[in-house]
Amino acid sequence: MTQEIRTRLLLMADAQYGSFSKSLIPECKPLLGVRLPALRKMAQEFVKNKEWKELVQTDGADDVYFEEAMLRGMLIGYGTAKEQDNEEAMRMFDKFVPFVDNWSVCDSFCNSMTIVSAYREEWWEHLQSFLASQKEFEVRLSLVLLLSQFLKWDDAGRKIPRRRVITEADIMQNIAWKSKKQAQNDSPEDSGNPYLEKIFSVLDRPFTQGYYAQMAAAWLTAIPTVVFCLLAAAGITMYLLELRRFCRRPMEGGLSYALR
Repeated sequence: MTQEIRTRLLLMADAQYGSFSKSLIPECKPLLGVRLPALRKMAQEFVKNKEWKELVQTDGADDVYFEEAMLRGMLIGYGTAKEQDNEEAMRMFDKFVPFVDNWSVCDSFCNSMTIVSAYREEWWEHLQSFLASQKEFEVRLSLVLLLSQFLKWDDAGRKIPRRRVITEADIMQNIAWKSKKQAQNDSPEDSGNPYLEKIFSVLDRPFTQGYYAQMAAAWLTAIPTVVFCLLAAAGITMYLLELRRFCRRPMEGGLSYALR
């Protein structure tokens, strides 16, 4: 980054927050303590003013602080999402990957790379070499991208909203969807996400590149598994409740249940 950007970051630094963050992000560059919302706002400002390409073209090896690398990743993500130039996005991605050396920059960068969700077929092919890498953060980057930009989007290209609870409406929608699949002679086990089976095939191997690659693989495995189990359990519960209600019968002297 330029000296002007570095000076601006220094003025925004919070030493106490920096000490706390450093305890969570070992082995990263010196950390100033600039909060993520402030970095996002700065990145969006540069993208809006069309200054982001000039900043991204500076040498990442010259970045001194953690926040400079974080800002660089955000600029690439927000800038490419605005311009929708996928080839340029891939070039910038490849150039930035060697400078990702911690989970925080990795995950924030992946979440900002929303252009990937619009070109999933091309990015699936592009990520194969990173998935096969022996470098810890190259593997983590590709796995977190699969989670944030592939798994969380349906087959129609719509982002699946994050839900803290599963409602009766969700269950009924899932039942209706499976019924529709059966009527079309499609497999009801089909997830609706065309990449889910491919993602599971990628995960069907040991990850020996390091702790952060292993944790990304576990995270990516857990999300669809947990959602499936919750939906299945909720669906069974709904079925039993409906069955109990159906079997409840009026009888002389009160009510009786056929299902005990």
